[in-house]
Amino acid sequence: MKHVKVTVRRDPEDHGFWLVNVDGEPGAHTFGRSLGEAKRRGIEVVALWLDLEPDQFEIDWDLRLGDIAKPVKEAKAAIAHADEDRTRRDQAVRTLTEAGVSYRDVAELLGLSHQRVAQIAKAS
Repeated sequence: MKHVKVTVRRDPEDHGFWLVNVDGEPGAHTFGRSLGEAKRRGIEVVALWLDLEPDQFEIDWDLRLGDIAKPVKEAKAAIAHADEDRTRRDQAVRTLTEAGVSYRDVAELLGLSHQRVAQIAKAS
């Protein structure tokens, strides 16, 4: 399997486009109006430029986000933190309900609705 590095970056002069360049292959580039479109077109340009089928190569995407990198990084960290918090909350619900605490009491202790406590307890 061939590994190909492809750089995708926001056009600093036109924030509506993503520019795609196949590293080490001058002239192998394209663009997309969305990140998804840019990636799809990146796959196409690699296949055409290197005369390979898409299942014959794997792309290592290098996303250059420029001025939007910071909010993306912060959002990803917040999402990871939220996932960890949900896991801890769900474990607390399970521990309390397994200890015989009623759904309504668990809800009051944790600041949840009793319906949400029931959903969490039944999901485990």
